[in-house]
Amino acid sequence: MSVTVRAPAVVKLLGEHAVLYGSPSLAATLSMHASASADRVGGAKLAIVLRSFGGFRQDFDRASLEGLADSYSRRKGIGDYLERSRSVDPRVLPYATIAARLAAERGIDTSGLSVSISSAIPVQKGYASSAACSVAFAMALLREAGLSLPDKEAIDIARDGERVVHMSENAGGIDVSTSYYGGYVSYSAGNGASREAIKKSIDMLLVDTGPKASTAEMVGRVAALLDSRRDYAERLLGTIGDCAASGISALKAGDMESLGSCMFRTHEALAGLGVSSEGLDRFVGLARRGGLYGAKLSGGGGGGLAIAIGPGRDSMLAVARAAGMEAAISSVSGTGAKDFYAGKTE
Repeated sequence: MSVTVRAPAVVKLLGEHAVLYGSPSLAATLSMHASASADRVGGAKLAIVLRSFGGFRQDFDRASLEGLADSYSRRKGIGDYLERSRSVDPRVLPYATIAARLAAERGIDTSGLSVSISSAIPVQKGYASSAACSVAFAMALLREAGLSLPDKEAIDIARDGERVVHMSENAGGIDVSTSYYGGYVSYSAGNGASREAIKKSIDMLLVDTGPKASTAEMVGRVAALLDSRRDYAERLLGTIGDCAASGISALKAGDMESLGSCMFRTHEALAGLGVSSEGLDRFVGLARRGGLYGAKLSGGGGGGLAIAIGPGRDSMLAVARAAGMEAAISSVSGTGAKDFYAGKTE
């Protein structure tokens, strides 16, 4: 019997970059998904099939997974693990790492199992597509095995995929947690992730403002600014953190105009940190002049995704047309991978 788990895309509403320095952040999930389907097909190996990459497949016997699990547990760093895992296709390694850990730590039987991963989430556009794929894969394995883990453990195992993808031990905290829980999720280094009890589903304008720089590059730019102009950078990071806290309160109260104001102020601070782009700034300026409640970059910045909220879909789409940029409107989805695991649907 086949089991399928879906995991939603993620956008960042508030708190980018400042979250890395202890401030709160807020993310939300959208109604676009990655899916993983697990089938018992017989045989001795685990097959991982990437439907969204031309059906590429790689098989793993028990010894191979045991070797990966041992290598991962003894790693000196992600770079060390990647160097010792060259026999695995880098596109498959994030999922093989998750499977190896679940087999080693939770005794999941992967023999004769075929897991197919597909995604309707745009890649490298700021929607956390790789995080959603990792979450869907991990939860499909757990559901097929009839195993339920505490939230923090399930999230940590799914984060292994993001650690490998982004070559960072700290990767995936916000994206994986949000895709797992669904809806609105707040996150801070001190408190971790928490699903916010907010039932209001807002419409968001999603705008592709052009090519995107790597998140690692943007994070490095902020770190360099802190080294060279600490007081200035800390003031901007403080503004972003304050806006995140105020924006969460505004959203809980249903005050969209106040939330939008926090979004505009956040974008200005992010631009001051040097992580915006000409396309992002142009769109946000048009949104302000077009009477939208708020707009900002979403994610690491340096181009790519911008989001906006406004009084109606028509007014938001009019701004997108004026910008001449590819855009769509999506609503916040309250259904996360945890819900799909439990058999709930949108």
